[in-house]
Amino acid sequence: MQDRVPPGIGVPPAEPQPIEQTATVDDFLPPDLRVPSHDQIAGTAMPWKQPLVLDGAMVACAECGAYRDWLILSTRGQIWLRCLSGHQQHEARLDPAWYNRNCGPAEATHAIFEDCLRHLGH
Repeated sequence: MQDRVPPGIGVPPAEPQPIEQTATVDDFLPPDLRVPSHDQIAGTAMPWKQPLVLDGAMVACAECGAYRDWLILSTRGQIWLRCLSGHQQHEARLDPAWYNRNCGPAEATHAIFEDCLRHLGH
């Protein structure tokens, strides 16, 4: 019976091939085109012009009774509604998942909340 040697055993190692050097390419977007990550922003906002109906009932502002032209705010895992009069109320029936399903892409970022309000007409 002939002794069999597994392939590669007793074969001298191949000479290492030199690694080809390539130019390093910066694949990041320019700073003015970058979008902040979620940990860099305090929250997001979107306008909601039509009435907001939850559980079969139209949501109205607890202070002035407004029922349309909301600004919906998502911050720290909570959803807040803001009417045109500037009253804000927490909406426990909505969550960030609902917000993410209904919001469009971000069209602007703002350093302060008041700039965001002006941008969105509130």
